Amino acid sequence: MTNNDTVANGAVKKESSTSPLLEVKHLDVEFTTDTGHAVKAVQDSSFTVYPGQWVAIVGESGSGKSTSAMSVLGLLPGTGKVTGGSIKLHGEELVGKSQKDYEKLRGTEMGLVPQDPMSNLNPVWRIGTQVKEALTANNMDVSREKRSSLSKSLSNAEVELKKSDDELFISSAEREGLLAAAKKALEAAHVARLDQKMENFSETWVAGSQTRWLVAQDLVKAGLDDDTAWGIAKEHVTGSSMDDRISGLLSEAGLPEASTRARQFPHEFSGGMRQRALIAIGLASRPDLLIADEPTSALDVTVQKKILDHLRTLTDSLGTAVLFITHDLGLAAERAQHIVVMYHGRVVESGPSLEVLQHPQHPYTKRLVNAAPSLASQRIISAKQRGEDADELDKLMEHHAKGEDILERGEHIITVDHLTREFKLPRKKEMFKAVDDVSFSVKRGTTLAIVGESGSGKSTVANMVLRLLQPTSGTVTYEGEDISTFQGAKLLDFRKHVQPVFQNPYGSLDPMYSIYRSIEEPLRIHKIGDRKSRIARVRELLDMVELPESVMGRYPNELSGGQRQRIAIARAMALDPDVIIADEAVSALDVLVQDEVLRLLNDLQAERGLSYLFITHDLAVVRQIADEVVVMQNGRLVEHATTDEVFDHPQMQYTRDLLDAIPGGKLQLGLD
Repeated sequence: MTNNDTVANGAVKKESSTSPLLEVKHLDVEFTTDTGHAVKAVQDSSFTVYPGQWVAIVGESGSGKSTSAMSVLGLLPGTGKVTGGSIKLHGEELVGKSQKDYEKLRGTEMGLVPQDPMSNLNPVWRIGTQVKEALTANNMDVSREKRSSLSKSLSNAEVELKKSDDELFISSAEREGLLAAAKKALEAAHVARLDQKMENFSETWVAGSQTRWLVAQDLVKAGLDDDTAWGIAKEHVTGSSMDDRISGLLSEAGLPEASTRARQFPHEFSGGMRQRALIAIGLASRPDLLIADEPTSALDVTVQKKILDHLRTLTDSLGTAVLFITHDLGLAAERAQHIVVMYHGRVVESGPSLEVLQHPQHPYTKRLVNAAPSLASQRIISAKQRGEDADELDKLMEHHAKGEDILERGEHIITVDHLTREFKLPRKKEMFKAVDDVSFSVKRGTTLAIVGESGSGKSTVANMVLRLLQPTSGTVTYEGEDISTFQGAKLLDFRKHVQPVFQNPYGSLDPMYSIYRSIEEPLRIHKIGDRKSRIARVRELLDMVELPESVMGRYPNELSGGQRQRIAIARAMALDPDVIIADEAVSALDVLVQDEVLRLLNDLQAERGLSYLFITHDLAVVRQIADEVVVMQNGRLVEHATTDEVFDHPQMQYTRDLLDAIPGGKLQLGLD
């Protein structure tokens, strides 16, 4: 770790005299089992975070990333305890502090943005109430800003910050008067482009967020002299109320119509909006260190990019350091200046982001670099730009995409024709079109991926292809026959040949069924074989998905996420289907497990000639598995082409936005 790392986007260059904000040395953490056995979750781990810096801790589930972060916060769950090492914040030792001491630090010195917003927001409290709790618990003065010493030194203001009253916020009661006074003064000064400047003030002068000195700075930049600018700012910016501050924080986190949103409940927010609310809460008390624990792992790549871009802007302006926990090395390298790689509770590698990415030293880091879909996609792009031949590209691509001529000659196994699905929304007269006139076909032995953000209609299409939903209009045909006409034995035969693999294997596997019973159930329903032959078939299927026979007697809660998804694939393969519809089948998995599942799907397709309809929001994954891509936006099909064509020559701006949002997509990879 060098002391002159440059903060991304060129924001800060640290001097050698800068002392660490957080210093973790030789950390050991243990948990005690029910039998009294001690399990070491973290061993001899060390890392450092400097003021204003982003440091990412990367590793698979169970590597000790979150445990290390929770140790810093003093929030180890259950029987967890720090058994060795040192954790220093601002040079002060935290190990051995009481919970009461930690409570004084949490919020004001250290903030947290947790992983799952739905389980970390109180479902019966309004969002505004939960932001207010963070402010009152930490005795925050809601009328004025609290900035770190680093952010003050970074400020490139054209007006000097003179005293604490200059950090008072605009209030909603004073805002209209402030805008009117500003307009009058600018008119008197005959300033050019007045309407444009007033529109900008209207957008940026947010009650509970913009301060007196920033208002004065804006007015000076607009063309007023220093005394006039400060006179207006002092008269009309005298401090915000609690409601103003709550709205200001939500607005800073990127929530539109913040005062309205503050009155809503968590269930009325989308996943991205809930995550923004947690960011507002985490930064409410202006901590020096923000710990972001997988803050965007469950979100669309475009939403993820917007949220992390906004978090970067906020933390840079406040001088807040970020300890960023993630399993995606591409995302870590794009966002952080320094990467710490953890494996089995130990730090196995650390260093500047690009150095770790381009020259990984530890075998585990090399596996992470090779497995990350975003980096795999970028390697292919880099290789093409270097003009490497087809043989070299084939080595990089696990899935060999079919050429356009082969796809054109291919036999259509599933055809979707002018498919539309409408839903009735509560308290709304008009029908909502979830899918609007979508047409495509899946060729035998190929993979067609449907890509789009949440709410684009991908899963609704998949459910209609599976005949779990009836279309409002349009048809789905399987081998030339309209599936809406299938009844009884014909429908059962269709179910045998078209099988689903859903996003959440824990939700799609019955927790009361053993693994054997879960895989054997479709064989029993379709009356295939006797008990002895079914046991043999389950063994064969487990071997196919590379799981030991011993898991037959276990239950879903005893397996990891990746193992559960393999069971879901084995169950889908039990009836020898022609088509598998995989709905976000790898989105919740660690990159290494994701890589294994994608390899398995590719191998099964090569061996058995399977056709896949692959639903995902992640274009990086598409590069590894698909022959054709359908891009959906707001229920409509906006682009349909081969995978290479979509990646190399995207036609629509929306597709380009999806490609731009791939984590690590702009990194230069000259890998060892």
